[in-house]
Amino acid sequence: MKKIIFVIFLLYSTNILAQHKPFQFGFKGAANMGWFGTDVKDYSNEGVDFGGSWGFVADIYLMENYAFTTGFDVLFLNGSMKYPYAKQDTIDMTVFGQMESKFKAKYIEIPLVFTMRTNDIGKVKIFGQIGFGFGILLNAKANNTFIPDNGQSIESNEGEDSGIFRPTRESFIIGAGIEIPLDGSTFIRTGIKYDNAFIDVLKGNNTADFSIENDARNNFIELNVCLLF
Repeated sequence: MKKIIFVIFLLYSTNILAQHKPFQFGFKGAANMGWFGTDVKDYSNEGVDFGGSWGFVADIYLMENYAFTTGFDVLFLNGSMKYPYAKQDTIDMTVFGQMESKFKAKYIEIPLVFTMRTNDIGKVKIFGQIGFGFGILLNAKANNTFIPDNGQSIESNEGEDSGIFRPTRESFIIGAGIEIPLDGSTFIRTGIKYDNAFIDVLKGNNTADFSIENDARNNFIELNVCLLF
């Protein structure tokens, strides 16, 4: 009886693999809207900024409609913040004020995502994704505007290297969309993804109050298109 069950399972598995590739690879492009979330007093998000990404996608199928999806994204993630800041004006004088920073961070992000999809609905499939992302910081720059509390002139600097970003970014990922067949096993996957950093991405302490640690999480929503072969 066990041999019969094993043979049936083997034939079924062989049939599934014959109809569906165990692996599929492709390329991705996306546009995103990024912002900062923070729980620290006097730190505030200053709006949404646009960015983008491109990358490589790999689907490793566990079953016909269930896959482990990974690869890499070159991620351009922008966002603006306002926070207290102190500037050493002279040896004996410190100027307090507010710093408005528009950050431009570049990461390599490796997604570790579980993809679930439906059977054909008309000519398309609907998919959902859930998982995690691990980002490695490549560089971070900032356009900074310092607004002193004492009424001195506002100072602005563009394209400064920002040294307050941590070297990694860990995030929760959820997404959904549709898959559109093209020819054979080739298809387009397009959808929306929410990528939420759940660990602080900034390091160091606030210059105006060293008892306060810099704290913020850069999040984004993206619209993406993948071509898989």
